[in-house]
Amino acid sequence: RENVLRNLDDKAFDKPICETLLNQKFFNGIGNYLRAEILYRLKIPPFEKARTVLEALKDQEQARRKKNPSLTLSKKLKLMRENPDLLELCHTVPMEVIAAEKKLFDPDHSDNYSAFKNWLRCYLVPGMRSLRDRSGRTIWFQGEPGPMAPK
Repeated sequence: RENVLRNLDDKAFDKPICETLLNQKFFNGIGNYLRAEILYRLKIPPFEKARTVLEALKDQEQARRKKNPSLTLSKKLKLMRENPDLLELCHTVPMEVIAAEKKLFDPDHSDNYSAFKNWLRCYLVPGMRSLRDRSGRTIWFQGEPGPMAPK
């Protein structure tokens, strides 16, 4: 979290958020299906400029601190669980997969692929839209793609 918010002037954040989420320097472990699921849950257009999305988080965090500087750590964690932001979901969504890994990927479970498909809310889901980013990777989403969408 700190690494991302401290480095928002990096050129990596000039790209669409869907491309920036694949930058392992800032979003270690986030891959194609995870980025789609994270952005979908937050209703963030995949081709919104990354810096725009993340600067809003920085501003919200600063406003929250000013408004309630005496929040305890447990209250902060509770707030984050109840209202996760992009950076929080970059942690919790992969953790959901790790927690469910045995059920989802265990070869002894014949329904493992169907369990994984049921977990997905956006990626490869019928009715969702898709576009290819500048790297040629498909991003799945709902709604408008955002201002940096490829033509």
